[in-house]
Amino acid sequence: MQKDKTLLKCWEHFDCIKTECPAHGSNDYCCWLMERSLCHTELEENWIDKFDACIDCEVFNKNLGDDNRNKTLKMLSDHFKNYQKEIKLKQDDLLSSKVMLEESNNRIKILIEELEIKNKKLEYQRDNLEEKVLERTKDLQHMHTKLMQSSKMAVIGRFSAGIAHEINNPLGAIISFTRMLIEEPDAKKDEQKYLEFISKGLFRIEKIVRQILDYSAFHEADIQSVNVNQIIQESLSFVHHQLKEKEIELVLKLEESIPMIELNPDQIRQVFLNLLKNSVHFLQENGKLTITTKLKNSNLFISFRDNGKGIKESIADKVFDPFFTTKDVGEGTGLGLFICYNIINLYNGNIEIISNENKGTEVIISLPVTGE
Repeated sequence: MQKDKTLLKCWEHFDCIKTECPAHGSNDYCCWLMERSLCHTELEENWIDKFDACIDCEVFNKNLGDDNRNKTLKMLSDHFKNYQKEIKLKQDDLLSSKVMLEESNNRIKILIEELEIKNKKLEYQRDNLEEKVLERTKDLQHMHTKLMQSSKMAVIGRFSAGIAHEINNPLGAIISFTRMLIEEPDAKKDEQKYLEFISKGLFRIEKIVRQILDYSAFHEADIQSVNVNQIIQESLSFVHHQLKEKEIELVLKLEESIPMIELNPDQIRQVFLNLLKNSVHFLQENGKLTITTKLKNSNLFISFRDNGKGIKESIADKVFDPFFTTKDVGEGTGLGLFICYNIINLYNGNIEIISNENKGTEVIISLPVTGE
């Protein structure tokens, strides 16, 4: 420390009364190097922080000799090194924070992606659940309708069969006596005419009774392994003349690889005949009839599609009811589709009609290939 009297003591030079200042009363001429010294600018930090104030200070400029300059430079160097260390630490902290931030951002991004995937999965499951509920509801409604229809058909079938048995014997006798009266040589022409009307009516009644009795015997059917395509071909031979007469175009799309199926051939032939007769009856001349068979999901599908006049929407749900017919009086018994429905139902199958008025009708039959 220099002892030159030309050097100044800041507290004496400025008549400082701040006795709490570490430079007050001190013989150290380098007041600027004292930490927390209370200069005339009242800065309390170290010298580096108050350098701007010291550079203009009369005491600083007077006292900064060689010794004090070296001392000051050493302190400046130490402070600079400390600042470098602090900057390095802060840079390291900043880099570490940046890495942590990037990792956090990546984790957040991954979490967001996982959340989006889970949300999409939940949306799919929700939509799929709604779809399954709708499908199950439709299945239950269909099963309920089918059960009600089957129950109704069973009651009507038993009731009708009982009546048919009671009618059949006296009906046969009446028909025989009517034929005898018609063939009577002494019968008048008017009487013969009326007897012919009676005879036609009786034969129609007999036809209905025979259909009812056939229906009542369904459960005693002879089950065999049947080729459905072959039964279709056999059934077509019964309506060949009508198809040719009306010049109806017949298109067959019969899948050759369909398997044999266990059922009664006479019953399924009756179903096909009823459907063929309906199509021929309602088709105009030069109409078109397409018959298709195919195997799908362990079910055999048989389709009869025509471009006839179709069925009105208002009566579509009645077509399987017994004695319901859209044919003219005397042309149909109203038992054809009723019998078709019950035969197919007997084999755990399904029959449905898709029809548009004036555009045509399609009857689709499905039968399980491996039924219980």
